[in-house]
Formats: sequence, C-alpha cells, structure tokens
Amino acid sequence: MNFPAPPMTASNSCTATRAEFESGTVPIHCSAWPPATLTASYPALEQDIEADVVVIGAGLAGSSVALHLAERGISVVVVEAAQPGDGASGRNAGHVQPFLDALEPLQSWPGQGQPFIDFFIENRNIVFDLCARHGIDGDAVKSGMVEAAYKKQGALETKAARWQKLGYEVDVIGADRLREMLGTDAYSYGLHWREGGQVNPYLFTHGLTSAAAGLGARVFGDSPALSCDKRGQGWIVTTPRGSVRAQKVIICTNGHTGNAFFPELARTRYPLVACAMATKPLPQAVLDTVNPARVALTQYPAGLFPIVIDGRKRMITATIPYPGRADAAQTYFAYFLRYLHRTFPQTRGAAIELESYWTGVTASSSHVYHNDFAKLYEVADGVMALMNLGTWGNVMGPLLGMNLAHAIAAERPQDLLMPVERPASVRFPRLFEFKIRHLAIPAARVADRFGLV
Repeated sequence: MNFPAPPMTASNSCTATRAEFESGTVPIHCSAWPPATLTASYPALEQDIEADVVVIGAGLAGSSVALHLAERGISVVVVEAAQPGDGASGRNAGHVQPFLDALEPLQSWPGQGQPFIDFFIENRNIVFDLCARHGIDGDAVKSGMVEAAYKKQGALETKAARWQKLGYEVDVIGADRLREMLGTDAYSYGLHWREGGQVNPYLFTHGLTSAAAGLGARVFGDSPALSCDKRGQGWIVTTPRGSVRAQKVIICTNGHTGNAFFPELARTRYPLVACAMATKPLPQAVLDTVNPARVALTQYPAGLFPIVIDGRKRMITATIPYPGRADAAQTYFAYFLRYLHRTFPQTRGAAIELESYWTGVTASSSHVYHNDFAKLYEVADGVMALMNLGTWGNVMGPLLGMNLAHAIAAERPQDLLMPVERPASVRFPRLFEFKIRHLAIPAARVADRFGLV
C-alpha cells in the first residue's frame, strides 16, 4: 500500500549512504539523541601510557566499567574508536525497563541465576540513581512504563504476578485506567510498571564517561584499538598514535567486527538492524492529550512502535526496517503516522512532522527473542569482553559494567554474576535477523493493521 510522504525538511536530513543505513553506521548526528550542540569531545591518544585496566569502547557498558573502577581507585584508561555513545548506546529507543522478560535462560548462570536476579532487582533503578549521584543531565525520567494490549493477555497477568512477588509495583490495568494514562480508547488491557521510564541514552552515556573522567579515568576519543598484544604479565593496546600498557583489558564494544585481534568476538553475535524516528516538537494540543501520564509506552505483544516523549517535546519511536530498505525513512514514518492516527484520533490533522531518522545495530547473544542476555567472555588471560547486550542495554550495560568493575577492583572473580565463557561462533549469525526482520515484523504489521493482536 502506498502512503503519502511525510514532510521532509533540512532538519531531518541525514547525509548517509544506503549502505550506512543498512549497516546501522550512519553518522551519530543522524540520531535525535545528541543535543543541538554536541557535547565536548575527548582528544585522541597520542602517547604511550600505562594503567591498571584499559577499557575498549565508551558505550553504556564501557563507560560504566570505567566509572565504577575509578570509584574504587583503579587506574583506568578508556579508548573509543569515535566518541562516547557513537554506537548502539546513542541510537536506541530510550526506554528504561526495570524488569526481565524471561528468567529461564538464567538457569545456566551461577547459582541458577538467583544472585543476578537479586542484584538486578536491587539495582533496577541504576539509570536514575547514577544520574542523581553524578549530576548527569540525561533527560532521565522515572515515569513508569505501560505495556498496552488490545485484549486480555494471560502472559501479562502471569508476568505481573511473578514480579509482584519479587517486590515490584506493577498493576494489571483495564480500559478506563489506560484511557486516563494514555489518552486513547484503543487498548483494553495492560500492565503499569510504576518504576522504569525513559532516558536520553546518548546524554546518559556521555554523562557516565564524564563522571568517570572526573574521578580520574583517562578517556581518549577517535582512538580505535588496532592491536592487543601480550607483553610480559600484561597487555599493550595500540591505537593509531599511541598505546596503553595495562594488566587487564576489558572489551566493551560490538563494533569489534573487522578488527585483526580477537576476531572470534565478531562471530559470537546475532546482529539486527533497527531504525528509529523522532518528530519535531509536538503541538501543545497533542502534548496535552497523547500519553498525558508520560509513561514509556510499548504495545503488547508486537511492540511495533514503542513511544517516549522526551524533554524537548518530541515523540520518539523505533521499529525494524524491511530488508534492504533501511534508508526508507518516509515509509516507516508513514507507518507510524497510520498507527498514531488510528490509536489517537485526536492527532489527525495535527502538524506532526519527522525531525530525525537513523539506524543502528542490536547485537544479541541468542536468536530467540527475550533470551538475548549479555555475555561475558574470557578471550585470553587478562582479557575479558562484556558484549552482546541485546535489547536491554540502557539498564544492563550500566548494571553489568558495575558488577564487573567491582569484581575486578576487589580481585574477587567469584563475585561475577555472569558465567565467564570462551567466545564461541554462532552457526547462523543472520538467523535472528531473518526471523525478526523478514518474518515476524512484516506479519506483525499486517496483524496490527487489522487488529488481530
């Protein structure tokens, strides 16, 4: 079906090639999350230095590792190929999810996953806690989350009961409460998670990095790691114009693909290209009536268009693009407008325009949706990799980074909550993308259009 093209202006133009859209490597300024004036950049490493630990990658995980090591007085250096938040950490949908969708994959973790579950529950507000503790202006709002469904869903009721027993404030809600919170009659059943909410992941990542630097971490941008070589009892990480000698190396980047060292890491993931969109600041009439509770909204079970309204009064959503058509911004915005006008009739006729469109890559450890827990690899003696964060990076990155840093600082590997594995190549790396991008999402779009879910 053909849709009218949404208004396109210079403000939402993104100078990138079709290949960059398809690979999720469009310039970070294409994302709506960076401020109009980019945050200060970190200089390139241009000398040979030493540290206790070198962290490769300044995303949500790497910046958390650096921050929590620096808090414990460990000498840490961060080398980033571009600038903090340039990868997936600056491109996601901005949701802060305080719960886990599946617990069964944790059975193989230490203590059958119970130590991790306890740690996760205790630190489920880590995004908001870190922002408050370090004065990070990450547009983080503990507004809660709503999973909204067209009809009663037994799986949601079961999920609510499980997490209520674990001490969560989560309510099963019906049409009246959903109408009050969301401003629509479209949904009749859902869950209201009173915790969780939203964050600007780019600003949050930069804030974590800045806090680490303020505590003594040395951060270098535009410094891709070219090699990682064993020297005596330690390692030397080499960049184009400098190097870091350290006892330990922590790799926290899924941009490792193509690197000459530890190439096996690039074969451990199931990549999935996603796209996201931000509107221009919304008209006041829309702000007053659409999602007046300002919760982070997702639709159950398909989750085609998760929505947040950020501090700049923009609506931000995400979806999965068609194969080979990741650059088709107008197509996906038209789909979103169709959903929006059907779900919120008050938006029909309102001036809702596209401001930004961008893509990124989610790297998952499993081809099964919601089984995509992060992985901690021991690549070599003294070299670990925390990666494949999947779809839960805004919480998982900082949380697992904190646990890893604390275990390293205390020299207590037994405190690690994740199983430490050797990198293993997945057999069919494009399987997850095929199932989601080629099959599930196109089917979900049809089902959603006809109200079948």
